[in-house]
Amino acid sequence: MHAGTPSEAEPTALAALALDDPGARVWLIGEQRDDGGFGLFSGSVVNDAATSLAALALPPGPQQERALDRLETSRAEFHRSTTAIPIDPDAVGWSWTTGTASWTEPTARALLALRLLRPESSGIADAVALLRDREALGGGWNYGNRVVLDEVLPPFAQTTAVALMGLRGLDPGLERRGLRRLHTLWREESAGGLSVAAAAVALRVHGENDAAAEAEGVLEELVAESGLRGDGVALGWAALAASVGWEAWAA
Repeated sequence: MHAGTPSEAEPTALAALALDDPGARVWLIGEQRDDGGFGLFSGSVVNDAATSLAALALPPGPQQERALDRLETSRAEFHRSTTAIPIDPDAVGWSWTTGTASWTEPTARALLALRLLRPESSGIADAVALLRDREALGGGWNYGNRVVLDEVLPPFAQTTAVALMGLRGLDPGLERRGLRRLHTLWREESAGGLSVAAAAVALRVHGENDAAAEAEGVLEELVAESGLRGDGVALGWAALAASVGWEAWAA
């Protein structure tokens, strides 16, 4: 994820999408697990949230289908609604690590991959239902829940942006509220390269080209100042914002 460390699936998938890089795709194919997934291991913990981005980056064929099969079978664990954390228990979504509860960004990534590559999947409706349930007050999304212990939680730019990429064309009201919040959120978080880059991509996907150009201008300044501190994921999203690799996502 950072310069000088071993390669990882998520930034490599972003590089493949942004640069149309055949070498990055070859690396991904070599790293695909037997179960079709991609990601990180830490002891017994398996984080395969990169599988969605890898599926988008892979060429059509058996490797891409295996990655999509893994998405279909790797939903989050079911959790009941409680007074502390009220949720729609029927909306399951996807998690960061296997065997845990659902989160916004991995669900949105899975939604994006399935919407584009397997539009008949039942997972699409489940992902949209989860994003409806987790929408923050007034629109947008944070990492997980809208309310915890009676505290209303605010949305963030990056999670809102990724949710909007997945939702394109699926729920006009949810998208409209999310876009309205994103216009404010990315400016509030304009010191963060990952937030600005993801926002720029989401705005392009939704045809908000003037706002996207403004975000891209700020992103160029951030890259010039810091190089995004060698953060491979942030650089990957920045490269995607500067490329045409996102164009299929606007379908």
